[in-house]
Amino acid sequence: MQALNNYLLGFHLSLSSFVFLYIFFYLWIPTQMKMSFSKMNNSNTETNGIGLTDDLLIEILTKLPLKCIYRYKCVSRSWRRLIADRYVATRLPLILSGVFYRCGPGDLKLEPRYGCNSNGSFHETDFSYLPFYHNSSIIDCSNGLLLFYRSIPSAFHVCNPTTKTWAALPKPRGKSQLSVLAFDAYKSPYYKVVCFSGWQAQGGQLEVFSSETGQWVEHSLNWGVDTNNLSASMHYFNGVLYVLALPGHVACIDLEKMCCSVIELPEDMKNDASLGNSGGFLHCAINDSNELRIWGLKGMKWVLKNRVSVPGILKWNGDGIDMPCTGFLHHGQFNFLAFHPEEDLVYLWVMGKLMSYDLCKKRFGLVCELGTEKEKVQVIQIWLFPYSDNVSNCLA
Repeated sequence: MQALNNYLLGFHLSLSSFVFLYIFFYLWIPTQMKMSFSKMNNSNTETNGIGLTDDLLIEILTKLPLKCIYRYKCVSRSWRRLIADRYVATRLPLILSGVFYRCGPGDLKLEPRYGCNSNGSFHETDFSYLPFYHNSSIIDCSNGLLLFYRSIPSAFHVCNPTTKTWAALPKPRGKSQLSVLAFDAYKSPYYKVVCFSGWQAQGGQLEVFSSETGQWVEHSLNWGVDTNNLSASMHYFNGVLYVLALPGHVACIDLEKMCCSVIELPEDMKNDASLGNSGGFLHCAINDSNELRIWGLKGMKWVLKNRVSVPGILKWNGDGIDMPCTGFLHHGQFNFLAFHPEEDLVYLWVMGKLMSYDLCKKRFGLVCELGTEKEKVQVIQIWLFPYSDNVSNCLA
């Protein structure tokens, strides 16, 4: 009985602490900060305004949801500067977003949808606030920004679903046959849109729009590989657009210097391959239906980091869930989706579930599910990117 009383006392103390923190951060700060920071802004020395050291404030901020982080940027200049600091940004949880198709009974068209992870579940984003949404389609996404395209009349829009802002792009000179959005919030607040407008045997014409200049610039490049071998699998990383080329090459288009080079893959693509970045290096995942192999490019040399049995992936025993391993590869029930940008984690689409797989610990983890009709939903691509002040400012 004494042990039970001690347990209940501890529970009440923990609950009281939680209530106190909730009141402090959600009720007291928004109403009291104005007086504190008005005094602070009139003083010669700028502090965080609540008598806490920056280290302690950082520890508290990194435990809060991202919506609160965005809200607290408005408290004062010192808080905005602190939250925008790269050290703080690296400690915040990654933002997960993705494009998927919903194939329900009343959804006959495979219209691409966009969603984001919120509190452990993947929710479709409502774009009804966009005046162009009903006659435009999502054609690309890059680290939190979306590229919309309308064919009649032709028009491009770039949207930031986090801040619900958008920008209309001027019309390019040529007709786009393939369009790609390139944005890296850690590198720059500016984005680029690449439109491939003409093809040659081993090269082609493209137009590049830069949000920094607000203009389209035409270029003619030689890819270094046959144009017919280029795939639609692309990845933007460190200013370079990487394009998979069959059977075993990567065409590298440097969007800063506007030149091309070719990287040979460590093996030919027999079934499926995906590019990504992790730990500051380019990575490639090659799936031949029996085994998933993870390669990392160190310098100019590919290094085999891991190999995983695909049937083993389809037999995940977590929380009492047993996944059968037949038929999924041919029905869109298993896809490699993305690399974690910093850790040895990969993200997979397995039986209507978005899962993570720890390459070192050989462990699966359930990231989220897509609603009750998850068997009728197919995730096409996801993006994981860290918080950056440039995400909220790029379309300001």
